[in-house]
Amino acid sequence: MNWRYLRLPATLRVSAFLCSLLWLLWAVPASSQQTIALEGWVHTENGRTISSGVMIRLTTAEGLMVVQQSPSSAGQFEFGGLAKIPYHLTVTADGFQPYEQELDLSHSGDKTILNVYLTPLRGTKQAGSELPTFTDSRVPRKARKEFEKGKRALRDRNFSEAQAHFERAVEEYPCYARAQTDLALALTTQSDRPHAEAALKKAIECDPDFVDAYSQLGWFFNGGKQFSESARVLQEGLRRSPSAWQFYYQLGIAHYGLGDYNKAEEEYLKAESLNPEPPAEIHVKLADVYLKKSAFGKAYAEMESYLRAEPGGRFEVKVRELMKQLESAGLVRAASVSKH
Repeated sequence: MNWRYLRLPATLRVSAFLCSLLWLLWAVPASSQQTIALEGWVHTENGRTISSGVMIRLTTAEGLMVVQQSPSSAGQFEFGGLAKIPYHLTVTADGFQPYEQELDLSHSGDKTILNVYLTPLRGTKQAGSELPTFTDSRVPRKARKEFEKGKRALRDRNFSEAQAHFERAVEEYPCYARAQTDLALALTTQSDRPHAEAALKKAIECDPDFVDAYSQLGWFFNGGKQFSESARVLQEGLRRSPSAWQFYYQLGIAHYGLGDYNKAEEEYLKAESLNPEPPAEIHVKLADVYLKKSAFGKAYAEMESYLRAEPGGRFEVKVRELMKQLESAGLVRAASVSKH
């Protein structure tokens, strides 16, 4: 499209330009330095997933925050574009002891894989997905053994082996909701989306109160840009777990994808209100929503909030660049956040 021939009001032209710029800023990785991706999984000691209340923080050796966010409902996290320097990793979760580890990524390759195992607090027997589901109590011993083998293989990133064990578990007991959900994860990592979707739907059919399946299916649909399906599934999950902030966060993504920016804003703000320490990236998402709504002052304020929440974070350079664009266009006042 040739922008020179668009006859829009000046404010709308600036808005369209800034929204396009925001997409470019978020999408194009920094190339000025060697970078690395850190990918990992958070589990309990026996290899099970913790579906909520988990927070991962990565700081520099000097204590500067680099990134802070929650893993997916499947316990997976990935931080891209990291400089090859030493870091300090901290993982906290409701009902578990804090986990800390020094990570020296100075001499690593393009990606480092990490498994994190959390120890329950004394007197805490179950947390998150450790709570028994309706179908857990009916699982035959053979199916349970296959499931545990699958979890170990998944933890070790042996996805095809994990898939084989989970398939044997659900063959032995088709309504094993937890196994169907983890089978979907193994299938998704191998790009088998049709069978992954079927497994998640089977988990929900067998155990409508197993909220992990709703969360993972919503995340799955968002990843495939099936935003209407995602919103429907996430609403079903919310009816069963109305205080789970992750559902609202994913709903924000779905409504944004559908172009309903008012609803996206509402969902992100709800997620923020339910989580006392939301991932800093939520400010980036809200800024994007406000740019779409031409609410430049609010967008700018969210960018300031991001810089305060995650100084030195992975979006800092891009956020500051966009803030300068807003200032240069005369749409906001000069930045009040430290530029150092």
